[in-house]
Amino acid sequence: MSRVLDLCAIDAGQTNTRYVVFDKGGEILSDDTDQGITNILLSGATNSLKKNLNIIVHKIRRMLGPCSFRVVSAGYAGISKEREEYKVVLAVFTETFKGSKIVLESDIVSSHAANFRGKPGIVLHAGTGAFAYGVDQTGNRMRTGGWGYLLGDEGSGFGLGLEAIRAAIEAWEKTGPQTELKDELLPFFGINNPETLKTVVYSKSFQRRRIAEFSRILLEHADRGDPVAQKLVTTGVESMVKLIEPIIMDLHFERPEVALAGALYTNARSYFERSKTFLRAQYGDRLKIRLGEKSPLQGALWIGLNELEPDNR
Repeated sequence: MSRVLDLCAIDAGQTNTRYVVFDKGGEILSDDTDQGITNILLSGATNSLKKNLNIIVHKIRRMLGPCSFRVVSAGYAGISKEREEYKVVLAVFTETFKGSKIVLESDIVSSHAANFRGKPGIVLHAGTGAFAYGVDQTGNRMRTGGWGYLLGDEGSGFGLGLEAIRAAIEAWEKTGPQTELKDELLPFFGINNPETLKTVVYSKSFQRRRIAEFSRILLEHADRGDPVAQKLVTTGVESMVKLIEPIIMDLHFERPEVALAGALYTNARSYFERSKTFLRAQYGDRLKIRLGEKSPLQGALWIGLNELEPDNR
């Protein structure tokens, strides 16, 4: 006999898809698929999403037996309710979780919900990608960034990792300044020759998150004093901070609270501290700045719980 559980919350990000099952006032299961999602309009992306969601369903039923959900709440990277891809993603969720009420938002909205729970504030998010999203006292909303790895994402994990790899290549070829990043490149990708890097990165099986993961090495060398690494990190910080400038100008806050969220801030304390210092230098005490420790998955959970019980804030 199939049981009906309260809620499944899902964070469908670029590098991984995480989920949590919530029932009768508590979390009873959480896991991930170890697979990210891509632009749903790309070739094969719909099948990739279906595969990810089916992995979730299989894992849940293996642990909990046959079950369904009253509500499925999801944050999906890169979508917007105003664009065509929203309908495509919603259709896949509706087909997979038949009978459930589907609450679908972008990961941008779920990140803000996680860190502000419906209150005014600005989330500056640096994960694999980069964006800022603000909601003011009157409910006006504004987003900057979130353009993806081809059109934006400067200062994100991907952006920093890519610039660090380029700097390492230039050091190898002696077309740029020498940097310790050069010595990290081959071991990181498990290769013996720089020329092999093209084969690895341009293969169909290569995952972009590997480039984002190289940002960790960049930050380590910046902390150790490598001049090239420090310059790249400083440029990344400046790119991130620029994202909140139009939000502060166009929305209305008494004193904006800014949560620096995403894996790059939460896992690399030095990047948070550098960003905080830069914000202080630019805005003084006009901002409240804190670490946004809550993840988009927690935001999807909060949105789903509020759907179950509208007063559960």
